[in-house]
Amino acid sequence: MKKIMLVLFVTFLLFGCVTSPDGKDAEAVEAQQSQYSKSQPIPMFDYSLERALAIELYKLRNKASVTHSVWRSDYGIIEGDCPSYGYGIPYDTSLTNPLKIERRSTVAGRAMGVIEQPEPNGLYASKNTTATWVMCLSESGGIEPVYVESKVTVYPGPVIVDYEHNRVRRSGAATVLIPKARGAGEVGTVPRQKKK
Repeated sequence: MKKIMLVLFVTFLLFGCVTSPDGKDAEAVEAQQSQYSKSQPIPMFDYSLERALAIELYKLRNKASVTHSVWRSDYGIIEGDCPSYGYGIPYDTSLTNPLKIERRSTVAGRAMGVIEQPEPNGLYASKNTTATWVMCLSESGGIEPVYVESKVTVYPGPVIVDYEHNRVRRSGAATVLIPKARGAGEVGTVPRQKKK
């Protein structure tokens, strides 16, 4: 009799007749998301301005461009700066995939895993560090890779760095520009709404 009761209890648990508080919460969230998808469906767009800008940014980062890099301590104090080449490379950016598939056979079959893909620039993006390789331009015209553990800001044009007052200000026109995206309207203006 005890065995029968135990089997019934286990069956009762396995088939969800008893729902845990976490299970109830998950069901409520699922029901709410289902309602949202009916009453407020995700919009569909013919064009994405943000995607267009991200594409242009990738293109721009792939061009030889003169920038200016400034790095600051965790307290915001300027520690260094240099005219630079490009936008810096996060220290833990990889040329090869940092993950690998480990093939295992399980009772249910082969185990599958997810691995990273390289970015359009052929690199595997950084996820773990704020350290940056800043490509400083030397006076002789070469590139000096400087390892910086502080936070780096890269400006798309010349700047004046005032160490005494801990300020950076632009000192000329940008040398790096993203072309105006299709359908973007005038920069700095709000698109007019169509009359109904």
